[in-house]
Amino acid sequence: MTQRAHGLALSLASVVAIGVLALTSRPAWGHTFPPVRTVVLQVERCELVALVGYRAGTGDAADKLLARVASRPKSQALEAMRDVLASHAMTPLTIAVDGVALVPTAVRAKLGVDGEGGRPMVVLLVSYALPAGKTLALSSRDARSTRISWTDRQSGRVAIPEAPAQGRWFTGVASFLLNLTPSGGSACATSKSSD
Repeated sequence: MTQRAHGLALSLASVVAIGVLALTSRPAWGHTFPPVRTVVLQVERCELVALVGYRAGTGDAADKLLARVASRPKSQALEAMRDVLASHAMTPLTIAVDGVALVPTAVRAKLGVDGEGGRPMVVLLVSYALPAGKTLALSSRDARSTRISWTDRQSGRVAIPEAPAQGRWFTGVASFLLNLTPSGGSACATSKSSD
């Protein structure tokens, strides 16, 4: 095994070990910490990109998460941790245009460890095609642990005067709405036919 490959294997093993330790350890003072989900929406001319960060909580939820990871073969522990955390990050979220849920066109996930207490975390970059419509909605079934921000990349798609402030965090909201411009300002956005 080369020195580089050996170093990589050690760092992957370290990430998994720290994650397992963080999930199984109980804080000495008996407190538990909730999970934290951070969502940043970036509206572009032809697509919507969501950056979703998720840090696992402690307590019973962490025990259940660890049980799901432990049920996989040891050689798949890192991938299992990433997949389980990604699932926890995205499951309560729905992104829709005019009530029709969008389906991701691409998803990338990276696993890490939070510096504050060593809890495992995942960051996802999720892309969606952005169809024509009147309202873009992000809904969370877990509003207590979700905070949302957004930015417009000069898309011509968002009705800016009516929109909430960009680059500001909205915490504890179950539904976040952006009004879209009727034309979409985009050749790539198509409207539904009214047959």
